[in-house]
Amino acid sequence: MFNANSKERRIGGPKMSIDVVREKALALADAILELEEYKEFVEMEKKLKEDQVAQELLVEFQQKQQDFVTKQLSGEFDQDLLNELTEIQSKLNARESVINFLDAYNRLLAVLSEIVDLISERINLDLSEVYRR
Repeated sequence: MFNANSKERRIGGPKMSIDVVREKALALADAILELEEYKEFVEMEKKLKEDQVAQELLVEFQQKQQDFVTKQLSGEFDQDLLNELTEIQSKLNARESVINFLDAYNRLLAVLSEIVDLISERINLDLSEVYRR
């Protein structure tokens, strides 16, 4: 049973303080920092940020995307703007830095999803479902 005042949780074993759980969470985070998937993600993110062409395309894409959404919200559909967005996205998807970043991001996300699934299973609470609501 959880007692909010004592910040302790008891389920069939010795009391564990929230501070101990936080320490274990930080230890998990430190372990994640050592994963090859995380290191690869950081490296690919750095390379993406160094790719000036990709950065310019991203800024342009975000600006046009915002314009597109604004027009849509006012009931307007701009096919030319949609075509421009599609063209910019194609250019982005062809850049090696973008491809490598997305691959590294997806690999890291898969590992993190597996960790969340393990925790969810152990505590009998689907954490991914909780966040979808």
